[in-house]
Amino acid sequence: MIELSEKYVFHIPMYRYADDELIPIELDDLLDDLVLKLGDDGFDSMYVTKAKSFYKSRCFDELLLTIFSSSSSPEDIFKKWFRANNDILGQEAFAWECGNSLFIESLDV
Repeated sequence: MIELSEKYVFHIPMYRYADDELIPIELDDLLDDLVLKLGDDGFDSMYVTKAKSFYKSRCFDELLLTIFSSSSSPEDIFKKWFRANNDILGQEAFAWECGNSLFIESLDV
């Protein structure tokens, strides 16, 4: 039996907010890049779920990428990926979950 005791959930926005409107983000290539980076580090089993999110009186769709692990932690890969692509994502902050905690990290935009 294998036990993967740590659960990580990465919040990936499908929209950016600019000029008082939500603008769709073309995510296909960005998501492929993230999955490849995670796979290269040994995270080869993950789940993507579409979720409805509410933030600052705005309602929008986002993707939740879930990974289970027992030895290494993937949040550094996600953080580097998000920062490297924020020119496209256009977010003021990003979020991920580990266990029962939600972490929100501000970005300088």
